[in-house]
Amino acid sequence: MKVIILEDEQPNIDLLTDYIKRYNSKIEIIQIFKNKQDARKWLIINPQTIDLVFSDIELLDGNVFSLLDENRISSPIIFTTAYNDFYQNAFDANGIAYLLKPYSYARFSHAMEKFERMFTETNEPINWNHITELLHKKPKEYKERIMIKNKEELHIVNLLETMAILSHSGKLTAIDASGKGHEFRYKLSDLIEELNPKEFFQINRGEIINVRYIENIETYFGDRLSLKLKNYRHLFITSASNTADFRKWLG
Repeated sequence: MKVIILEDEQPNIDLLTDYIKRYNSKIEIIQIFKNKQDARKWLIINPQTIDLVFSDIELLDGNVFSLLDENRISSPIIFTTAYNDFYQNAFDANGIAYLLKPYSYARFSHAMEKFERMFTETNEPINWNHITELLHKKPKEYKERIMIKNKEELHIVNLLETMAILSHSGKLTAIDASGKGHEFRYKLSDLIEELNPKEFFQINRGEIINVRYIENIETYFGDRLSLKLKNYRHLFITSASNTADFRKWLG
């Protein structure tokens, strides 16, 4: 395993080096940097050649996060610092552990074991590009509103306050919380992919319901279910092919 250290105080470098060798004498410390400038130059020439980074937060030439924001380090990082107010920044920047100085060998060892569990338990080569993508992956954003245009004005429908969406004759109708319908053009198959699957479920070929507005569920013939939504008279019937998945979705 190859590691680098970003630390500006020699006593801390000596302690960390001792802990690393004590944990595994085969770990190779290939570089130690006391400032961001030297680290940046080396990383430009040697991208993706390290398995793990140990980094202080305040170096001789400033806060390390300005360097990490350049995305030159794709490897996991164990932060070693005297500052306790950078947790969120640390874990937004490939951080897997946060050791607050002075830290014991036991805490260091625990952080190393966490690294090994996360990244080195298999015999397969570590794909750092994939790991970086996962660490920086943003949660999917789902559609929250639809803009409906009629002859006179534009109307915004808040999907989070929409109890159901119905398909009929090539058009969709969004039923709001009061039971009022708002017609618009959209493909139902496209829309269901853009809605939060924790909130919306397509119960049959032409109807999507919002779980927040389910008032009552009853069994229906043909291994189907009948759904009553709040403030709406129409009953919604699950298709036989979707009923089992709908039961699982409800939990």
